[in-house]
Parts: sequence; C-alpha cells; structure tokens
Amino acid sequence: MKNDLMGLIFAENPEAAMGELTSIRSLAAVPFGGRYRIIDFVLSNMVNSAIINVGINTPYNHQSLSDHLGTGKPWDIDRKGNGLFILPPKEAFEPGEIRGGVDILNGITHYISKSRQNYVLVSDCNIICNINYSEVLKFHMENNADITLVYTEIPMVSSKELSTKIMLDVDGDNKIKDIQVYPIQQRTNASYMHMFIIEKSLLLELLGDAVAHNKHYIAKDILLPNLDRLKIMGYKYDGYCRKIDNVKNFFDVNLELLNKDVRDELFGKNNDMPIYTKVKDTIPTKYGKSAEVNNSFIANGCVIEGTVKNSILFRGVHIGKGAVVENCIIMQNSQVMDNCLLENVVFDKEVVLRSGRKLVGQDTYPMVIGKKTVI
Repeated sequence: MKNDLMGLIFAENPEAAMGELTSIRSLAAVPFGGRYRIIDFVLSNMVNSAIINVGINTPYNHQSLSDHLGTGKPWDIDRKGNGLFILPPKEAFEPGEIRGGVDILNGITHYISKSRQNYVLVSDCNIICNINYSEVLKFHMENNADITLVYTEIPMVSSKELSTKIMLDVDGDNKIKDIQVYPIQQRTNASYMHMFIIEKSLLLELLGDAVAHNKHYIAKDILLPNLDRLKIMGYKYDGYCRKIDNVKNFFDVNLELLNKDVRDELFGKNNDMPIYTKVKDTIPTKYGKSAEVNNSFIANGCVIEGTVKNSILFRGVHIGKGAVVENCIIMQNSQVMDNCLLENVVFDKEVVLRSGRKLVGQDTYPMVIGKKTVI
C-alpha cells in the first residue's frame, strides 16, 4: 500500500567532520559496511515504508552519489511518475555562506509543491538505522500532530558528544516541551534523530516565513520558536541507531557491524526490512594457503594471502603474504602488499601500501588515508 508521504534527504551535513572521506564525495556517498553507501539506510527505510517519491538534495560533490543511485532501480523506485529525484540547489552558494536546512529546502520548494503526496518526511542522510516510517506517519495522524520529530533515547554522554546533538524534552503525552540545540549540559535522554514528518502545506508556510525573516536552521529557527503555537510530537524509536558525522564514529559504527546482534537488528533478522544498494557482479574472494581471517567482513573479488582480524574489506582488496590487518576498514581496490602491518586504519579506495610498511592508528583516533594514495 502506498503512503501519502514523500521523502526528502539531505545528502550533506555542514556540521559533519569526515576529513579525507568527504573531500571528493558527498557525505551520503561515503562507502560503509563493505558494500553499502551511508545513504542506503535512510533510502531503503523509505522504500520499505512504501514511499515512492524521494528527493535527494545534492549541493556539491554529487558525481559519486549520482553514479551510485542511478535511476533508483536497486531500490525499485525507477518510475515514470514519482520515483527518485536528484535535486541540485536552485542557486550557487559562495564558500562560507550560511547554508542551513531552511536554505536547502527553500531551494527545492518547486519540487515539494508539485509532489502528489500531502505529507513530507525530511531526513538527514547519515542516520544508520532500520525504521518503518509508516508507523511514524500513523502516529503523526492519530495524534493530529503538526510536526512529528523522531528521537531515540541515549545514555549520559560526554560534553563533547553532547555538543553535536539536539536533545528533546518529551512529556508523558509524547508532546515536545523543549528543544535543546547542542546543549552544554544533558538534561534529557531523548536525542533527536534529524527526521521529521510534516504536512506539505505547513512546511511551505514555515519555510516562507523563515526565509522572510532571514532564518536558516530548522531546529533553531523553525521548530523551537513554534513549540507553543504548533502541536509538535515526539515519536520514540527503540531500535539500533547511530549517527555518522565524524571519522571516529564512522570507524566505530563500521566495526559494530561485526556484532551479530547489531547485524540482525540493522539488516532485518527475517529479511523483512532489507537494506538495498547498487549491486556489482564480481568474482568470489580467493583465500591463499597462508590466509587467516577472523571476525571480519570480506566482500567479493578480494585476494587474501595474509591475516585479517576484526576488519571490513570492500570489493577487490588485496592483502599480501605476511601482512597483518587488524581493526581496519579497507575500501575498494586497495592493496596491502607483503609483510605490512595495519592497525586502526581507514583506507579510502585504491590506496597502495608498499611491502614492509607499518601504519598504526589509535582506536580513539583512527588513521585515514585518502583515495589513490601510494605509501
């Protein structure tokens, strides 16, 4: 059954600090989990929730993302009506110019207004979870909400982690009483997942008002000022949820996939909510006589002759004889030659590490090597 709900995904997040990983691609297109891209999770969640009209805003560095998404066929949204739409900005922005969610959405109001659906789901691209948005829409309509924010409960976190989060004060009736934007002190456990549902006409009205008053940010300039005027509800999501916005949590969340319980929850234990991606046909991985692999993801097309522990290897990776790779993420077509040692390192695509080299990062500060680097 089709939802009366369209999806909008931000392919970038100006607050994300991904270093080399986003120097040549959008945040949404960053490779993840051995065969996916970050955007695959939110996009698959939308498709699994019967959303057939999805717009993806791509302000810059969009070539890799466009190549990955194509017409949307892997997600079954390559359609004549509705379907998948890549939405470049209406106008160019100068470097350093203020550009928040309001500016991005205002640049695609033509697409929003022409959509056939009456409700809009707006989401960041970098939320790793498996959520049924049909249930969120049902909650939204049953509560006659003006806006429904999706949140998850988190434990007490450090002030550094808190400085990147938006926290919600939710009362016993699921109504949002307060929004704390990057607070100094944690006063609630409800962490906003940067996903919300709103009626299309209300979204366009709020955007118009924000632009007229030179406002730029959704949480600070639209949600917070309207807490008393609008009925803003909170939908609690209880499943696995991680936000990727820096190299450290990118590294951690990738390696969390080695935990079977996380995989079962994230990818659907009964395959009822699968995560789709662009499929590439490659040959099986070849393991040499001296190969040793423990607790790792190994994609197709690899050649393993050394030791791989607690790591994720993408397609076409070569690990040479005598090489040891531990707690690492090695992206597509990279080569680790003979007798190398790698620990707590992230290789982007097509990196070459020559024989006998040693690279050791820290689990709290992994080393990142940029695409096509030769060491």
